[in-house]
This record gives sequence, structure tokens and C-alpha cells, in this order.
Amino acid sequence: MSVNPQDLGDKLHNLKLNEDGTPSRKIIKTTKEVIDPVTKEKKLESSTEEVISHNRYANYAFAFDIDGVLLKGSDVIPQAPEAMRMLNGDNEYNIRVPYIFVTNGSGLTEEVRCKNLSKMLETEVNPGQFIQGSTPMRSLVEKYDTVLVVGGVGEACRKVAVEYGFKNVVTPGDILKWNPNVSPFRKLTEEEYNNSRTLDFSKIAIGAILVFADSREWASDQQIILELLMSKGGVMGTESKQFNEGPDIYFAHDDFVWSTNYNLSRYGMGALQVCISALYEAHTGKELNVTKFGKPNKETFNFANSILKSWRQDAYETHFCKDHDKENCEDEEHSKQESEGEKKLREASNDQDTVVAKAEEKTNADGSTTEVFDLLPAAQTVYFVGDTPESDIRFANTFDKTWYSILVKTGVYQDGTEPAYKPKKIVDNVLEAVKFAIHREHEKELDLREKARSAVASGATTPGSKPGSKTPVESLHPHELQKLVMTQAHD
Repeated sequence: MSVNPQDLGDKLHNLKLNEDGTPSRKIIKTTKEVIDPVTKEKKLESSTEEVISHNRYANYAFAFDIDGVLLKGSDVIPQAPEAMRMLNGDNEYNIRVPYIFVTNGSGLTEEVRCKNLSKMLETEVNPGQFIQGSTPMRSLVEKYDTVLVVGGVGEACRKVAVEYGFKNVVTPGDILKWNPNVSPFRKLTEEEYNNSRTLDFSKIAIGAILVFADSREWASDQQIILELLMSKGGVMGTESKQFNEGPDIYFAHDDFVWSTNYNLSRYGMGALQVCISALYEAHTGKELNVTKFGKPNKETFNFANSILKSWRQDAYETHFCKDHDKENCEDEEHSKQESEGEKKLREASNDQDTVVAKAEEKTNADGSTTEVFDLLPAAQTVYFVGDTPESDIRFANTFDKTWYSILVKTGVYQDGTEPAYKPKKIVDNVLEAVKFAIHREHEKELDLREKARSAVASGATTPGSKPGSKTPVESLHPHELQKLVMTQAHD
């Protein structure tokens, strides 16, 4: 087996060529008014720039926080819809940039939140590109039989947990219906009472406490959570002598504060977790063991990387593969009937690379078979846009050097203050973040193109080419899919 990556696979992807094989281009002329430094008079100054004129797919990507970046409470930040349009290809470079959303907020299903976000951002948002704080809790379904779900409005979080697949979901409302004396100052409304389940919690063992969303009733929720943490086997009305028999506790995130329509930040789930931990330690003398998802935790980062890889492939196949190369694109039947080359491909290629099409297959004179696959390489840079240094910027800076942190001034971060975790770029709003990144990548592309021309002019060859062979300059153009050649010996 030989593995031969042709061309520069970590670059952008060419999808349309002129008859001579070169990419289609156009000239953009820009005229602006400037002040003559000598005469101090106004004058018009023109500049021209050569850009690719057809739709392209970026080798970089975006990930966005939502609250404070795209939304402010229930209102959309004015620049957000235009930023989405620009990423969807409405920009001077005709480039489509894939993006995902990574938010610590929860409380509704991913489908409902995406539907709401689609209306506000004026573009389709798919659950496949969306991660919220509670999303990784799906992995706990097989671990626990009965779970207490805390937070959110009404029965919303119970519905989310049931949709995730949890078998038996109870809420603080169910417990208060069973025995109102659990929290004597909290009275259920008629609607809450009717929606709550009738259960005997003296006979139910709760295996885990899942804080899905921000609590609306801090006092009663803390009372119930702490009683369970100090219970025998998660049974209400019991108390462990060693305080080591209670259920596990998980938080969807640990944002200490968050941004709303109010001029000052509000305390969030992270603050609730601090309160519960402090009360638990004051009562037991022990430190509470807590599992936290959401930013800036590594589990959520790994999950986000996985989602981004899948979404980039889906977006490529939706917007380019089906339109430009229907007969070569993988269809459902082809995916089921994986070739030997594709099986070997998983072993030979980088885990982040994704097969999007089989470009060529041929039988050689010696009886061996050669298959050539188009690979969608991993995103070279992921621009993460957030408003909270302690979670968003820390999240982007910690785990992968290819992630590039951008801090906006529309949320938690207060302009003029020194952020606890320093971003690589600070901008006014999300639109400025998108413009900055697209322009930065364009400059990198121009620099790469110039280096490629210089390499060819000096007789350099592409990685994977045969010694002594030369490659025409345009095959080094940074818009081609990576080629992976798999040769299998004849049995």
C-alpha cells in the first residue's frame, strides 16, 4: 500500500476552473476618499485586487458563543444577521465558511433552540452545528436509571432529558408535590402542581442530579440538592453518616455570570455551583465532587471538535458536492459499500481528514488497483468568538493552538478592562470578528500563492510528487482538495 498526498491539502478547495485549468478570477476596484498629506485637500484614491470569482469552501471555520455575541437576552445583536450572511458566501471573496455554535445555555431541546435562532439570525441553523451545555449529558443515559433534572422554565428541562433518552426523570416540583415541607417557603403554583408527577420519594433512589439550566428557584433547589447529596443512596428523608452515599452531580456549565438586557452581568449556574459546594463543605467538612460540562472544559472542547468535523463535511456535501460533482460524491449506498481503499484510508490518513468523494479508480498493468480519494482536510484555523474571557477565551486558548480566540465587546467583557484570559483579538462586535478573520485568511492565501509561485520558479516540487518532476503553478493553488492515492496489490 502506498499513501501519496498530492497538492497542498490544508488549503482552500477549488470547485470551478477555466478551460486552461486555472481558477476563475475577477478584479475588484476600490475607490475611497483620502486627505492628501501635502496639500491637505480631499482626493479619490483607487486600488485593485484580484480575487476568485466563483463560490469556494474555506479551509478555516468559525465557532460562536451565543449570549453576548449573537443575542443579548431575548434580542438579537444588530450586526449578527449580516455576519451570518457573510459566512454563508455573501462576501467579496465568494467564500463560504462553515461554522458551529457552542453555547453554555440550555433549557430547551437543540431542535427548538435552532429553530428560534434561525428566525433571529435570518439563516437556517441546523442541530448538527449546535452544542449547548446539556448536550454532552446524552452520554449519561445508560449510566443512571433515575435522575433529578434541575433548572429551566416549567417542564422544559424534563422534556429535554426524556428526549435525550433518560428512563425516569424527576424534578424538584415532583419532590415538593410529594412533601411541601422539604422547602417550606416555596409553594407550587396550580400549574406547577398539576404538571408535577405523583411519586413516593421515600422509596425512590435518585442516581444523579443533572443541573440542565439556570435555576429559577435557588433556595428550594439548593435545599433539595443538598439533602440528596448528603442522603443514603439518593433517597429523600435519609442522611448518610459519612456523607459519601449520595448521587453524583453534574452541571451543564459553570458560567459564574452571564449577559442579559440589564446593564450589569447576572449570576449564572456557576454561581449556584459555588453556593452548593460552599454549603456542602460547611455542613460536612468535605469538598464536593462536581462534574462540569460546557466551556471551558476539555470534554466540551473535544465534543465541539467532533461536531465541527461532521458539520464541515455535511456543509461541503450540501453546498458544493451535490451541485458540482454529483456523480463522484458519496451517496448513501456508496457509504454502506465501503471499498478496501476506504478501509485502509481510515488507517493511513489523519483522523481529522474526511473523505468526500472518490475521484478516480483504475486497474494497473500489474493487476493492482489504485483508488484516488478527495479529502476534506481538518480546518486549519478555527476562529472562536466569545464575550466572556473566563469561559470563552480560556476555552479557545487552552486545548488546541489552531483555535484563534476573538473577544467581542457586546456581552460580559467590559471595554477598557484587562481580561483574565487574553484573546488574540478584541473587536467591537461579531460582524467585525468575521470581517477580520476573512481578511486575515485572504492575506494568508495571497502569501501562500506567492510562495508557491516562487517554489515552482525555483524548480521545487510538491509534497508527494516524484523526484525531479515539476508541477505547474496552478496545481499548487490553495483551493484544491487534497488527493490521497491508495494502491492495493493484486491477490
